[in-house]
Amino acid sequence: MPLKAYYGEFNADGGSNFGANIGWGSGISGGGFSQNSFFELQYNFHKGDLVYRDYYGGLPEYLGVLKVHNALAGITKAKGNEVIEGYGGVYAGVTIFDVEDPEAFDYTRFTMAAALGLKYYVTPVVGIRLHTQVYFPFWASSVYLGWSGGTTGTISSLTSPYMNFNIGIFANIDRSY
Repeated sequence: MPLKAYYGEFNADGGSNFGANIGWGSGISGGGFSQNSFFELQYNFHKGDLVYRDYYGGLPEYLGVLKVHNALAGITKAKGNEVIEGYGGVYAGVTIFDVEDPEAFDYTRFTMAAALGLKYYVTPVVGIRLHTQVYFPFWASSVYLGWSGGTTGTISSLTSPYMNFNIGIFANIDRSY
């Protein structure tokens, strides 16, 4: 998960990653647009070593352990049959970057995310979920919106996208696909 800076980049590859998602809504039994639509809450946690690498040939510098917390809410929409179901979703929430260095600052940022995945129903109640998600935490402390001559507009903000891929087990509590 590299974050490019002016003179180098911060990298937090590797480490442990876990999370939990809970969703509710209408399965195939729902009607109209709400069919296979779900509201979902999710929490993800990543912990790994944070290293700074200088672009000008300096040695990598270990900065401590970085913990990343994501708390998001979103909507997913699925399509499929009673065995395999593909889905996509959009989320919004917060990301907390917590460095275990007493001299470093922790950052809490507004985050948007998009996800794609597959659900495989082993039984009507339990299945396997493959999930990939890209996160967009916004780093700008303010957003500039301006027009310059004519009809052009500008929105200025900085984001550092990163991805997460996971596999898990899900339970369909009300047994409706």
